[in-house]
Amino acid sequence: MQYHHYDRQEDHDRSSFSSSSSSSSTVSNITEHSQLLPYKTIHTQDTTYKQEIYWLFINSLPIIITYLLQTSFQVASIFVLGHLGPIELGAAALGSMFASVTAWSTALGCATALDTTLSQAFSGSTTVKTLLGIHLQRALVILALMFIPISMIWWNATWILLKLNQEEDIAIYTGLFMRYLLIGAPAYIAFEAVKKYLQAQGIMYASTYCLLIASPINVGLNYLFVNTFGLGFIGAPLATSCSYWLMLLLLLCYINISGHGKEGWGGWNWKECRKNWGSFLRLAIPGMLVVMSEWWAFELASLASSYLGTNALASQSIVMSISSCTYTIPYGLGVAVANRVGNSLGEANGQKAHHASMTALGFAIGLACMNSSVLLFLRHSIGYWFSPDKDVVTLVAKVLPLLAFFQIADSLASVCGGIMRGLAKQQIAANINLVAYYCIALPLGFYLTFPLHFGLMGLWGGLSIALFLCALGQSFCLYRVHWQLEARKAHHRVRQEEQVFLYLPS
Repeated sequence: MQYHHYDRQEDHDRSSFSSSSSSSSTVSNITEHSQLLPYKTIHTQDTTYKQEIYWLFINSLPIIITYLLQTSFQVASIFVLGHLGPIELGAAALGSMFASVTAWSTALGCATALDTTLSQAFSGSTTVKTLLGIHLQRALVILALMFIPISMIWWNATWILLKLNQEEDIAIYTGLFMRYLLIGAPAYIAFEAVKKYLQAQGIMYASTYCLLIASPINVGLNYLFVNTFGLGFIGAPLATSCSYWLMLLLLLCYINISGHGKEGWGGWNWKECRKNWGSFLRLAIPGMLVVMSEWWAFELASLASSYLGTNALASQSIVMSISSCTYTIPYGLGVAVANRVGNSLGEANGQKAHHASMTALGFAIGLACMNSSVLLFLRHSIGYWFSPDKDVVTLVAKVLPLLAFFQIADSLASVCGGIMRGLAKQQIAANINLVAYYCIALPLGFYLTFPLHFGLMGLWGGLSIALFLCALGQSFCLYRVHWQLEARKAHHRVRQEEQVFLYLPS
């Protein structure tokens, strides 16, 4: 990642920024499209790779634990409802997939814009830390508007599933599941946004503490609502909704009681949060495409496996569960490095951003090797954790070496995606994902699966190709990054927002 080729041009670039902005006679004339402010160096200490390794380990660990605990919310519902019967189990699994495709992927993808805006604003703003609160408020308003059509889809889930030729009983139960889960969905989405608000300020453990309380309570509520209180099937999504609100309230209480994160809030500002939606959406829409393209591709693969028979579908569910667990590790690392890179760029420190990126990529490879080793070592026994059926376990053992093979690509793609968010280059990652999954990998995977009769190996072979293409494509783009220039651009952008917020007439 070569920024040394441009060192000779730094003084010229700096003077260019200064001269271009000096023509502005008054701050009151600044707009979103004004020239950048004069370059101002923030005197920060450059870090070593050893320091970055320590920082990433300490700060990515709570994020990984947080995402694992969040995953347990859906698992608890499926586990409890599985004891009621196959229809209830199928409806719970289909409801979780329906929620992921229609809501979580879009809302969480949109919230990834905060990885860029909040992290850069936190370190780049010298006098107006409440810029973080404005960015958060803007995101919450946009997410609330997005949830209106999502809620309509959830409310009519039964009708939609019947139109898609699902069995009537499954469609009816899934519709009930979605309507009761709808109660807690706003809290889940808001929790994600507030969590990113804290992470940008280096407060990584807050959400972990909250989920360490809410996750076991969620398991207990699922059992109580379904069995003890006699609510039956609707008890599980209702309990999950209550747990979503609990984890949000716990997080807000943490901020209020501890005082951590209050510095960036500054109270609700309706006037400012309604501005600059265009700049936010330019990051949010590609972020949505990145998350949706990957999640939807894996869900399409699961749907395709249903045409291969009962054993193949059961095996696919097990492999997907294992893949989801292994994915949380590099994804958590990607969130951590996104904030580290964004903070470094915001304070105009390209060298720190470069070190953080290189360290995270090395971490990703090391974690991937660990995941691969565990999967290969346990491939003949791990299937028994989910099913006693020998045929299913045998098929799982056949697919797991392929899952182990693409762990490196999966880790690199996740971490590269995080670095891209820190750099505000979500559009590049979105383009790579769309081409890799939908133009190459999925068509090839379906061809291997059905015409060539490779079965699940064909589906996972296609997904493996997509992940390798994403990892290679994003790695090549990062290799061409001029880190010092990106640092100056990010720092000037934050300073401009700061000055406009301070001095524009009301």
